[in-house]
Amino acid sequence: MPEPRSCTINKIPTTPITTLLSGPSMEESSKQAESKLSELDLLLSDDPYWGICVALWRLLSRKRGYYGCRENPLQNALGVREDGITPWVYQLARIGEKCRRLRGTLGTIDIIETLKDIAGHAIVAVAVLNDEKEPRP
Repeated sequence: MPEPRSCTINKIPTTPITTLLSGPSMEESSKQAESKLSELDLLLSDDPYWGICVALWRLLSRKRGYYGCRENPLQNALGVREDGITPWVYQLARIGEKCRRLRGTLGTIDIIETLKDIAGHAIVAVAVLNDEKEPRP
């Protein structure tokens, strides 16, 4: 049996928040992104991941608005620091919660929605780890 390997999370290049704040508003950015996504839909229609990833981005963008994160999309996720909780660890706890839900009675939950929740929390965890102020595990 092969030896287990350790897992490291590499920093994914992202646009700094300061760039986002000085650019177009969240609404304008969303409209621009939606326009570009609709163009790409035609090119990538046979990619099985494309629609799922776009739907997940839309979900995370909507949730950003629900939580009032107008200027910093990570505001809500990073806000758990005020309670003494490391943001990426909080996301990991939420993933665990969703995994326990999947191990429960499957007939009473929407499996696809729960898997999307897990993916969303994983993306948020990577985003907060990419935040320059967030210590690495």
